[in-house]
Amino acid sequence: MLDAATVDGAQQAAPTSRWSAPLGAGLAFAGLIVLGLTISLWFGHSPGWAYDFYAYYEAALRLIATGSPYQAETLSGPFQPGPFGLYLYSPPLALLFVPLTTLGEEGATILWLVLRIGILLLTCAAMPVSRAIRLAMFGVATLSAPVLFDLDLGNVSLIVTFLAVLTWRWLDRPLGSIALAVSLTIRPTMGLICAWWLLRGMWRPVAWTAIAFGVLVLLTLPFVGLAGWFDYVTVLRNVSDVTGVRSNVDLGSAVLLFGGPESLATLALFAGYAVAIGALLLSLRRDRELSFVVTLMATLLLAPLLWDHYLTNLLIPAAFLAARGRMWGLALPLLCWVPTLLVGLNGDFKGPAEGLLPFIALLGLLLPFVAPDRGEPAGLFLDRLSGRLTARPARA
Repeated sequence: MLDAATVDGAQQAAPTSRWSAPLGAGLAFAGLIVLGLTISLWFGHSPGWAYDFYAYYEAALRLIATGSPYQAETLSGPFQPGPFGLYLYSPPLALLFVPLTTLGEEGATILWLVLRIGILLLTCAAMPVSRAIRLAMFGVATLSAPVLFDLDLGNVSLIVTFLAVLTWRWLDRPLGSIALAVSLTIRPTMGLICAWWLLRGMWRPVAWTAIAFGVLVLLTLPFVGLAGWFDYVTVLRNVSDVTGVRSNVDLGSAVLLFGGPESLATLALFAGYAVAIGALLLSLRRDRELSFVVTLMATLLLAPLLWDHYLTNLLIPAAFLAARGRMWGLALPLLCWVPTLLVGLNGDFKGPAEGLLPFIALLGLLLPFVAPDRGEPAGLFLDRLSGRLTARPARA
């Protein structure tokens, strides 16, 4: 007998229309052409080429030389973007880069690019949607600004999106929890999904996540010790008051980009938090996949920093909407080109146009609500709990 998750996956995999297969194949083919042209013409020559890669690479070299991947700038005070990028991640990422240092910078850069293109392929292939939509998503991904910027910078946002897809594919199961635990070492706000599980009364996925994360920490201790993790906590604590920081595109920073006062920027920032939390709670009235996608997008709006490449996560609501019969959802990641087109295709992301990005993130948060439901509400546990509390007889 099929369980609810298998039934959901089978329903998701059903083709949406007769033209979804040619659309998917056409987008995938176009994506391959764009990706090839971009690699040959842009990568290696753009102003941001391998900017973040060098932060990870240098962190690995520091780890080898000193036993710590962290810099004095990130440990001594509030975060400010540096000229060559600063390392703001947990120790496992630096450890991952240690073998790459044996190849030298150029060889490591090429291998890192190849690996992440492979991860992009796996991201689309692992989505619990039909084959036609998976093909379409690969095309959309390679045509979208966040993915191309991520590949150009050598960032890890694509890895976070890949791990989020694995969590979606094995939702509420141990493999999904393990994927989430790995993502927590890159982006701590993914922990919001643990809170979502707890609101649903799902204790086991949280326990699996905690165990997997604990194992990851234990595996790193021979290399970085507890001091490395304490330093990481210090770095996270120093990432505060970042509204208006260069290239940060949270809602508060968007207000400043549009020329608004700091008081309004603070109000917008907290309004974004409120919308994200409200959407998460409201999604509990809908089915669990819809609620998961909303929660995933809420992690972006609740983060202190929102870079443009974080919006690789838009691939997930796009695929979800298309799988639920809303094929226009495929265009969601492509909207991120709008700010770039407004300021010119010169790699300079300055000016008010950049302030449109958090509103595109908001669309990714809210548009899943227009999809039809499949299955019982994600927060049915809360209804049952409320019913039991209401039905409990009063004590004499």
